[in-house]
Amino acid sequence: MSEIPGFLFRPYRGEDDHPHILRVRLACRNGSGIDPRSVAEPLPTAREVADAAAAPGDPHRDQIVVEQAGSVAGYAVITSWRDQDGTEVYLHRGWLLPALRGRGAGTAMVRWAEDRIAALVGAHGTGDRACFAANAADVEPAAVALLKDLGYRRVFGVTEFERADLDDLPPLPGALPDGAELRPADESHYHAVWEMIREAYADTGNVGGWDFEAFARRAEPAHWQVAWCGPEVVGAALCVAGPEGSGVSEVRELSVRKDRRRRGLGRALLLCGLHALARHGERGVRLFTGSANPYRSYELYQSAGFRRVAEFGRYRKPFDGE
Repeated sequence: MSEIPGFLFRPYRGEDDHPHILRVRLACRNGSGIDPRSVAEPLPTAREVADAAAAPGDPHRDQIVVEQAGSVAGYAVITSWRDQDGTEVYLHRGWLLPALRGRGAGTAMVRWAEDRIAALVGAHGTGDRACFAANAADVEPAAVALLKDLGYRRVFGVTEFERADLDDLPPLPGALPDGAELRPADESHYHAVWEMIREAYADTGNVGGWDFEAFARRAEPAHWQVAWCGPEVVGAALCVAGPEGSGVSEVRELSVRKDRRRRGLGRALLLCGLHALARHGERGVRLFTGSANPYRSYELYQSAGFRRVAEFGRYRKPFDGE
C-alpha cells in the first residue's frame, strides 16, 4: 500500500468499516461547505454504504481505507461503467477528513486509484477505450486543483436546483399536450419507462452506468408521472418522496421523447409531480441536470419556481497504459 508519513493505507475490511466510512463522509460534508441537502452528491445511508460494498467487483481490492494515528481518516472507492459512446469509464472517489488535508494523503489516494484502475483495465482488456474519472464540487477548490494538477480536465458538470417549498405552485395543466395521458405506474411499466429515458439521452456522450437492473432497484413509482400515447411511453417525471424527516423530495428524472419535445409536455409532467409531492406532505424538492443545458431545461425549472444552488464538476483523464 501507499506510504505517506503519518498515514496507513490498508484494504477495506467489510462491515466493520462501515461506521467509520459514514463518520468520514459526515465530517467531509460538514467541513467542506458541501450542501447537506444535496441530491446530486448526497450523504449515504448505512444501507447504501453496504450496498456499494456489495456491488460487482472486488470490494477488498477496489476500496482502500486510510488510517491516521490508528483511526480511520479517509477512504477511496472505484466503480466503472460503459458510456453510450463506448468509453469505459473508471471512476474513483475519495474522502479525507478536512483537518488532515494538505499532507499528501489525497494525492496518494488518487495515485492508488489510478494504479488499481490500470490493473482493472489490463484484466478487462479495455485499454484502447478507457479513461480515468473523478468528481469534485465547485465549493471544493482544493479537490478541483488536485485533479487539475494530476492531469484531469472538466468534461461536463451537473447543476442542482431547489424549490424550497411547495406552496403556491403553478396550477395543474388541464390536459397533457398531443393527447398524451397519465397512467398510474407500477413494476410492469419499469422497462418501458427506462427505455424511453435511455432513448432520450442517446445523443449525449456522458451518460452511462445506468442499466435496467440498477434502475429497477431504485424505482419508487408512488409519485411518478408517466405520460403514454397508446402503448408507448412518451415522457416521465420520476418524483420521489424524501427520507422521513429530511424535508427534501426529489425529481430524479424528467425526460420527454425526442419527437414530443418543445410542446409543453415536460413542464406539464413536472407540475403534476410537484403537486403529487405536495399532496403527500413534502415541503421542498431538489433535482439536478447537466450544466451544458442543451435542452434549455434551466428555463423550465426556473419557470416552475426552482433556483440554482450548486455545481458539480465531472473530470476525466485519458488512460495511458505505459
